[in-house]
Amino acid sequence: MATERVTLNVQDILTPTKAAEYLGVARMTLWRWVRDGKITPVILDHTYFHISELNRVKALREGNKKADA
Repeated sequence: MATERVTLNVQDILTPTKAAEYLGVARMTLWRWVRDGKITPVILDHTYFHISELNRVKALREGNKKADA
């Protein structure tokens, strides 16, 4: 598996707990999405989630809610 080097701002990454709160889901849901490939975490010394990835998932979820209405 290839690794990609990127520069991250500490303000742009959230812990799993904060990421779940941001998305309005339970932590278990967040981990299920990781397992299912729906969201990609950033793994440094611990696991984090980049705000751009969270915004992508949030937009998808909001789009699905509008389609269901």
